[in-house]
Amino acid sequence: MPDSKALSRAAFSRDAPTYDQSPRYSSLRAAYPIITEEARRRPFHSVLDIGCGTGGLLGVIHEQRTAAKLFSLDLSEEMIAVTKAKLRDADLRIGDSERLPYEDGAFDLVTCTFSFHHYPNPKGVLAEIQRVLRAGGRLIMADPSIFPPLRQVFNALTRFSKDGGVHYYSMREMADLAKTAGLKPLKWGRLDWHSFLFVAER
Repeated sequence: MPDSKALSRAAFSRDAPTYDQSPRYSSLRAAYPIITEEARRRPFHSVLDIGCGTGGLLGVIHEQRTAAKLFSLDLSEEMIAVTKAKLRDADLRIGDSERLPYEDGAFDLVTCTFSFHHYPNPKGVLAEIQRVLRAGGRLIMADPSIFPPLRQVFNALTRFSKDGGVHYYSMREMADLAKTAGLKPLKWGRLDWHSFLFVAER
């Protein structure tokens, strides 16, 4: 089996200098205002963005919630380096989403945008998210969504992925994973024809 983490780190490190302008990531950038609007449905004072890329989502959140404390984590040192130039007041760390370097109940909100399908241990990641969320805190996730039977085809081909992709999830799979981690699914909807928005609560 390929080392998906090493492949993901290499792919995103390579893309870091052009990440904010690349057409390849245009749908991700278009999702930031929608995710931010969802976040604003409840008050929050601290937010952690895992798989943060170059910090684009946190930048949009900061524009709307200037008093919120911002935290971000990414596997790629190059991505974090770009983020540092944009978010000088944020707590930025290089790290693994399976071992979040934060205290229990530290955050009101955790976001995860278009990185979950890269995680080889999704149960472990969600367990860590549940741990660092306070009671009543929320997870807002966006990720690719592929209709069956194409989803099954894509998942069969991920073993040959060069960018570290592991698995594309259905609504039922995401709900079941969240429940197993002790999270309560609140919402599932479409961002566009190829991606979903999922919200869960601790």
